[in-house]
Amino acid sequence: MDGKEAVGAILRTINDYTAVRPYGDGLLVDLPLTYGDGDAVRILVEPMGNGYRVTDRATAATLLSMAGVNVSKGRPAEAFAEALRAADLNSFNAIEGELATFGDASNLGRLVLDVAQASIRVDQLRWLAARQPLARFPERLTQRVQDWVRGNREVQQKAPVPQKSGRNRSVTLKVSNDGQSAYIQAVGIGDRDQAAEHCYYIFDLSKVPKENRIAALDGNRDDWPTPIIEELKGVSSVEFFGNPFDLERRLDSVVPPPSSMPSI
Repeated sequence: MDGKEAVGAILRTINDYTAVRPYGDGLLVDLPLTYGDGDAVRILVEPMGNGYRVTDRATAATLLSMAGVNVSKGRPAEAFAEALRAADLNSFNAIEGELATFGDASNLGRLVLDVAQASIRVDQLRWLAARQPLARFPERLTQRVQDWVRGNREVQQKAPVPQKSGRNRSVTLKVSNDGQSAYIQAVGIGDRDQAAEHCYYIFDLSKVPKENRIAALDGNRDDWPTPIIEELKGVSSVEFFGNPFDLERRLDSVVPPPSSMPSI
């Protein structure tokens, strides 16, 4: 294999493992890069005015939060700021924990790579987790959902759920947009039998359609007995918190993000 063939083989492989798909008015870019836990790096490209806003949707910060690292204070905040400086991102319209920048179409590829590299650097701060107390599961779930919707959908904590009896009970979160709502109940692993029974009871007696109910189980599939999973599937969809994007995909299918992006 000569030099040109080698270059072609490398570029073809990188191209084959890069996926771009529509998302609202923008694009989601899945890159052949991964975070420390093996999840692919996903970047959102939003058309705005005469250019593009590129963001990691605070994914790296969310993964760190799941690992017990809070980038809003202390040493993690300093390291996060350093990653921003090193990447030279302009942080256009960025919320806390989000890595974002803005530029014109001619630099779009570079912008995507800059945000992706910065996001990977931030994810590497997970080694600081030993210094941070781990938040309760409902708090971690709430933070993850809030980071994902990024203000474009309404998030209500301890939201009332109408029951068939006429009473209201509450679930961990309600996410709403344009008349659509998803009801999410956190099911912790610490006392999984009691948490699962509580979730089943609320959803089984609920007037909310089954397709709008989400049971978010802490941990992974292997952490939960099959009978509990099957029982909860009878009254809701079941998503595992240990799978970083399954919950988000389900949430987007029930309550789609706005189809239009703001302009500048």
